[in-house]
Amino acid sequence: MLASIIPADQFHEVGSTAVAGVIGKQDLDFLVLVPKADFLTTRAALDQMFQRNAEQLSNAVYQGYIVSSEPDVAVQLTIKGGPNDNFLEFVELLRGNDRLITRYNKLKEKFDGQPMDKYRAAKRAFIEQALADHHTR
Repeated sequence: MLASIIPADQFHEVGSTAVAGVIGKQDLDFLVLVPKADFLTTRAALDQMFQRNAEQLSNAVYQGYIVSSEPDVAVQLTIKGGPNDNFLEFVELLRGNDRLITRYNKLKEKFDGQPMDKYRAAKRAFIEQALADHHTR
């Protein structure tokens, strides 16, 4: 569905299923990463196809979507180089880093069954710290 409206080089699988060994709920997460000039038109096109996720951030540089399908699919739209453009970097950091995967899985296990907002806050802090640690090396 994304390929029908988004150039292939602008969307990427970024969820747990994108990295071997990461615990997930067997859903699929995709990132649509566009230049700032294309954000509004891309968001309008995605609005025609998918339901906005009311539980996620929605602003001038980021929009989350829920896709009604089996398996569950989520789409995150953001601006390349913007404040939320860290999905691909984190996925690449996880790949081949067994210690980081283990720590990430422990976080996921700790918040299993907990409110989603608490999990998302903890996950956001984990990702920001992992990226910060990586940048200081």
